[in-house]
Amino acid sequence: MQISDWSVFLLLVKLVTYLATAALAGTLVLRILNRKSKITDDNFAALNSYIKSWLLICLSTALIASILQVPIEAGSMAESGFSGMTDAFMLEIIWQSVIGDQAVVRIPAFILAIVAVAAWNKHSASTTNLNFFLTLFSLITIIASFTFTGHSAEKNLLIKSLFMFHIFAISCWVGSLWPLYKSCQFLPMAEVKRLMHQFGQLAVIIIIVLLVSGVTLLLQYLNSVAELFTSNYGQLILLKLLLVCAMLLLGAWHKLTLVPQIAEQHHIITLKRSISVEMFIAFVVLIITSIFTTLIGPPM
Repeated sequence: MQISDWSVFLLLVKLVTYLATAALAGTLVLRILNRKSKITDDNFAALNSYIKSWLLICLSTALIASILQVPIEAGSMAESGFSGMTDAFMLEIIWQSVIGDQAVVRIPAFILAIVAVAAWNKHSASTTNLNFFLTLFSLITIIASFTFTGHSAEKNLLIKSLFMFHIFAISCWVGSLWPLYKSCQFLPMAEVKRLMHQFGQLAVIIIIVLLVSGVTLLLQYLNSVAELFTSNYGQLILLKLLLVCAMLLLGAWHKLTLVPQIAEQHHIITLKRSISVEMFIAFVVLIITSIFTTLIGPPM
């Protein structure tokens, strides 16, 4: 594995994109769970206002990263320092490659997501659903753009679809953690309990999709089980699986023990600390995923 300044830049671009995608998916999950909420307008408005501002920052950063990806790829190929980022010949090569195709799809999708999120809660009740589906459409388009490059680029439509389901599931899970954490701060205790209980039910479906798609994809990328232990790719996969198992255990603890016990404020504090640990593990998982798609590929 060779690590250069350019590969670090590309890794950061992908990490920012993953984080923004997860944030968008997690916020949609929160909107679904809060649709039938009975929380007061003040609580609802304060939480939504915070989540909206946070999400706009994530999406704007990812938009800038997506725009910069083409010149960074050009600079990496040119091998002439930062001046390579403006090399017209290299830029044209990158623009005509799958990286350019990815940018053509991803950049407008992020712009649409930013517009939809900015208009969130400014619509009348009759157009709320339209805003939700526009946001969902932008999310699916961004996720689809991940199939243009990486391990799934040369695979058939079925594998690409599984890959999209896998990203969608992990994004919903990881992206929900920060909104759930902030819910503990903005919402009354009873509403936190309701929200966490509903998320626990939804998480069962998310985890099933995640595991089924993940195992199927792994069988596509590895030639044998032994490569899990003998290749850099397999060893990183094992590390990622270990971290995901830790997240599953924390999620099970939340669902089966912490949430049913919520009756006093110190239970909320314990829950927030546990979610913080889960967020840190999830961040490491996303870093490993970025390494997969930037520095290390499946064994040949």
